[in-house]
Amino acid sequence: MAIETLPRPEPAGGSSARGKRPLIVLYDDECGVCSETVRRLRRWDHDWRFEFMPLQVARSCGRPPIEQLAARGHLGDAVHVLDEATGRVVSGGHAALAILDALPGGWLLRPWAAFPPTGAAADVVYRVAARHRDRVAWLTGLRDEVTCPVEPPPSRAAED
Repeated sequence: MAIETLPRPEPAGGSSARGKRPLIVLYDDECGVCSETVRRLRRWDHDWRFEFMPLQVARSCGRPPIEQLAARGHLGDAVHVLDEATGRVVSGGHAALAILDALPGGWLLRPWAAFPPTGAAADVVYRVAARHRDRVAWLTGLRDEVTCPVEPPPSRAAED
């Protein structure tokens, strides 16, 4: 998945309990698996490290870095994490690692995440999990009614 950097924004309001801006997590609000995951992350986020924003409102949220990211397209392909303080955007497995790092106890992952193979492995796991959302939801104990209407991307053979 992608890692990119947007232009550094001007300082603004919004700060977390640690004095830093929260990471912005862009997710698909129409996907039951994504929404349920966000619900659980909110429950664990006691220090307000995250700001959750549905992809469906990102294009018109009034915040230039997010609107620029939405204008580029492909937001529906994966979860995205934007650090407005640095302009860094990560998606897919790298976004999952960024989220885990910001959660309580996430510092335990930090040494492992520094190895390049970790990001690549996280992307592979993310893509496999995304293709099998309903099964992953069931295996991880998410509610039975949680489903995702997003169809996996067509295979290359179907495009030819």
